[in-house]
Amino acid sequence: MKTIVTNFTAPRLLNAALVFIVMMTAVSCASTSRTPGWLSSPGDAYPENQYLTAVGSGNSLQAAQNNAIANLARIFRADVRADQTLVDDYIETMRNEDVDLERVTSLISTTRIESNMEMLNVQTYETHRSGDTYYVLSGFERLRTSTIYSREISNNEMQINELRSRASGEQSVIRKMGLLRSALVVSEVNENLSRQRDQILNRSVQYNPEVEQRLEIEREIEELSRQATIRLSTADGFPRELDGALKSVFQEMGFTIGESVTDPLLDVHARFIVEDTDLGRDDAVFKHWSVIVDITDNQTRTDFRQFFHEGRAGAASDDQATRRSARDARNVIERPFKSFVDQQLRSLIN
Repeated sequence: MKTIVTNFTAPRLLNAALVFIVMMTAVSCASTSRTPGWLSSPGDAYPENQYLTAVGSGNSLQAAQNNAIANLARIFRADVRADQTLVDDYIETMRNEDVDLERVTSLISTTRIESNMEMLNVQTYETHRSGDTYYVLSGFERLRTSTIYSREISNNEMQINELRSRASGEQSVIRKMGLLRSALVVSEVNENLSRQRDQILNRSVQYNPEVEQRLEIEREIEELSRQATIRLSTADGFPRELDGALKSVFQEMGFTIGESVTDPLLDVHARFIVEDTDLGRDDAVFKHWSVIVDITDNQTRTDFRQFFHEGRAGAASDDQATRRSARDARNVIERPFKSFVDQQLRSLIN
């Protein structure tokens, strides 16, 4: 009987064992490295009382970073209450002041938060790739970032105090109203900045000085409304809904308005003109309409710049086209006209 001896030496056996160990180790590492702790619990590595963070994912590192910033922006967007009208009013109010308008409006605008998150010292803290998917953890230090808001709040505070001081010494009622309304705009911006700062610091406050300041200014405007009286007159055929819209705008701005007001501060006369217009179509009736409002300050004997806005409206019938014209004109009074009056008030104090 012949004995067969294999040529399986000790070194080969050792190499095989090492390969097996390396392969098992690689599998083990792959299964754990795909789920880093920060991906599911970012607060463990970056405590929530010190950092505000958000996780993002995407098919590239840049896409994941953008997604993380978008998720971070949503946290702010939920608490940003400044509408575009306030943003525009703030820009007009502070245009000639020593204020970084770009910075402040970026902080309070709901449409620009995401693109301006870098202003808040946003950093990428962690990255990870699993297959074709990238993950990113982005955020910022709460305390450091809150100082950005504190600085802008302080700058606005100085502007508010100056406007209120000028208002207290102003003899002209209409100029006083312009100064207080400008102060109100800046105080509303400060209230938004303060609310976001509290969110960044993860704190809930019982007393907010920015809110109290805004309420004080509103009370001053309400007291002034007893002197800021308006007598409204309208041309024949002026629609009732437009009459109501005009009154609402002035009342919202702090004026007292009515047809029977004696010795008014302002005289307001409004006209609404509707005319047929031919656009060469047989399937509809078209109207050309215009709203004209003249305002006179009886205290200073000066006229405001005339408000004029025009448009076209079409419908299946003459009556429908007329009603649609009035509806469009109402929208103009509620928005562009209100902005026009505010601009006129601001022009008196510059």
